[in-house]
Amino acid sequence: DVVTTGSKCENPNDKSDLLSNIDNEETSILNGEISRSVLESDVDLRVYSKRVEEQLESLEASAIAAYVRMGPNVAGLHQKISACCKTLEHMETILANFHRDLGNISSDIQDLQIQSMNMQQRLQNRQVVRGELSQFLSDMVIPDTLIQHILLTPVTEQDFIENLHELDHKLGILTEYGAMDYPACQDVSSLLTKLKIKSITRIRDFLMDKIKALRKPMANYQVPQSQLLRYRFFYEFLLIHERELAREIRVNYLSTMDKVYFAYFKTYATKLLRLQADSSLEKDELVGKKSDDLNTSNQNPAQSVASSASSTGSTQPTSRPSQFGLGDRAERLLTREGLQAAILLPHAASKIEAKYSIEEIYRSINYAFLDTACREYVFLGDFFLHSFGSPVSGSKSAPRSEQVAASMFDKIFGRTIEALENTIMPPLIQVGQYDLLGLLISIQLTHSMISLMKERGIPVLDSYWSGQLDAMWSRVVDRMEAHITSLRTLDTTQFAQAAALHLRSKHGNSVNEAVAVSNLSPRAYSLIRPHPVTRRYAELAASLHSIGALSIPETNKEGDEMVGQVEGHNLDAGVVLALSRMHKEFEATCYRLAKTLPRNRLRLVFLINNFDLVVTVLSEKGAVNSPEVNQSREAIGMHSAAYIDQALIPYFGSMINFIQMVEKRGPTENVDQNEEGLVTRIVKGFNIDWKNSIEKINGEIMLEFANFTLGTQIFHALLSQLVQVYHRFQKLMTLPPYKTMPVRNQLVSIHQIMNEIKGFKSNF
Repeated sequence: DVVTTGSKCENPNDKSDLLSNIDNEETSILNGEISRSVLESDVDLRVYSKRVEEQLESLEASAIAAYVRMGPNVAGLHQKISACCKTLEHMETILANFHRDLGNISSDIQDLQIQSMNMQQRLQNRQVVRGELSQFLSDMVIPDTLIQHILLTPVTEQDFIENLHELDHKLGILTEYGAMDYPACQDVSSLLTKLKIKSITRIRDFLMDKIKALRKPMANYQVPQSQLLRYRFFYEFLLIHERELAREIRVNYLSTMDKVYFAYFKTYATKLLRLQADSSLEKDELVGKKSDDLNTSNQNPAQSVASSASSTGSTQPTSRPSQFGLGDRAERLLTREGLQAAILLPHAASKIEAKYSIEEIYRSINYAFLDTACREYVFLGDFFLHSFGSPVSGSKSAPRSEQVAASMFDKIFGRTIEALENTIMPPLIQVGQYDLLGLLISIQLTHSMISLMKERGIPVLDSYWSGQLDAMWSRVVDRMEAHITSLRTLDTTQFAQAAALHLRSKHGNSVNEAVAVSNLSPRAYSLIRPHPVTRRYAELAASLHSIGALSIPETNKEGDEMVGQVEGHNLDAGVVLALSRMHKEFEATCYRLAKTLPRNRLRLVFLINNFDLVVTVLSEKGAVNSPEVNQSREAIGMHSAAYIDQALIPYFGSMINFIQMVEKRGPTENVDQNEEGLVTRIVKGFNIDWKNSIEKINGEIMLEFANFTLGTQIFHALLSQLVQVYHRFQKLMTLPPYKTMPVRNQLVSIHQIMNEIKGFKSNF
């Protein structure tokens, strides 16, 4: 109950009541226990009560005696406590006084801080005024040395330039403070004005002399320009303090350089045009031109085989290298070093009576013009516009300054560009209009020059380059169309007559169609060799791909030459389309020429030789994956399969015909009784002649194909097909009624044939 009651208390009064109740209960319990023990004992209660009373009196007396004994100590403690109280009261007084003193000191410190800040502000104000006043006095003072240098020192010396900067500074200060009517400004205004006039006069004379030096014949204009750049502050001084004179200098310079460049490029280009080789002599040098020489020679077949084996299919072009074979024309020019090489010197070339193709003259003229234009554009920006930041532009913005620079550039090169576009480049292109490779190299040079100007950060001449490209592209298109038309209109009459004369067939049966050409005359052999049209087409296509690959990358900051693989991906889309059309016409021409040959085997040999020449020439030039090579390879594969069938017929025709006859026979058809004799003749004939037949076929292939490597590949494919034919024949011999024929046991083992074939393959 007590615990329950205590757990329900919610305030201090309830807790005290609870404790008092607990004490009363414990006292009552104790008294009850004493009473119980007394009652249970035999002691008289009065005796017990008296005994307890005596004990209490004894305890009281002992307590009083003890208190009396401790009295002096209590009194001493009281005195000590009183003394401590007095000491604490004194300390309280001292601390209160100290606190009051600290408050006074804090107020003094704040006052001192305010005074210090005020003094510091006054000191700063005095220093600022002192610095500005000192600078103003220094700006207003004109020392004698400044006057002497401005009046007497040559303008090219450093002392004059330094004092001119000082004079410019003082004139700027005078302009800034002159409107405030300061007496100091009024005192020096007259003297500064006189010094300015004298400086302007001397600067103008110096700049005009340098501009006049540019007009001297045979003068190196880069030297005066370098001197002008060194003293470009002179023009800035005029621009700030006498804009009319600055305009006079600018107009005079633009007019002078216009005349200098116009005369230089007109003279230089005119002299170079006299050294150009005339391409009109090659007007009729077309891919499909009529040729009197149908690749005839006096070589016998064995010599032809040896020659083809040593050259691995490569042939010397019969056309002029300048029209079909590229040579090193592109490599000499379409590299960074070739583009930026030294230009042609007319007087040196005239001494040796040299003649140059269109691309060499085009590069010399246009690279000289490009390099000069870049230098001049940079000079205009550095001297007149101060890297596009001068007040002459009317604005600090770069676009506006670039427009001003372009305007000044047009004033200098306007007549020169017009002369190049109207009187120089048209005759150059006109004379070289029949040189297709030269025109394409010139176009590639133009793209390289455009990239070079972008790399140098020169945003001019875009319209000039576009005009040149348009003019040359029209000639390229005309020349490509002429080549395509020549293929389309090629007259095959002469070739057909020669084929009828030297390759006429004595018999018309199918076996004769497949007879080899082992007994042909040397002139007849030339008819199945690559045609001159094929040679010209292959050389031209390879040259076009080479030109497309030899291009300078636009993003080549280090200037390294980068020549990629000739894959045709850099060719212009128009050239790619024209080349595709030309290849189609070339294929059609080959088939028209082959159609005039009297035998199918000769047609196949002719087609394979011609398409192989295209693959060989283009692959040697790096155009391994070009569309022309891929299409020619497909044609070679198709015609090679047909040729192999033709080559097997003269030696294994009976076996092949028998296999085809049996395989086509239905299961219900009866077997001819005479077939056993046929099979016997086939087996015995094969057993006797198969080795000699393979050797003869090998000799025929080596004679028929100009490319030794191609002939070897075709021979290997023929051996593989022969094994397949013989395997089919053996399989037929396991069927009734052939499996019971005695001749079946005489069949040559296919493993023996394969071992013999391996011997042939190991010889190559």
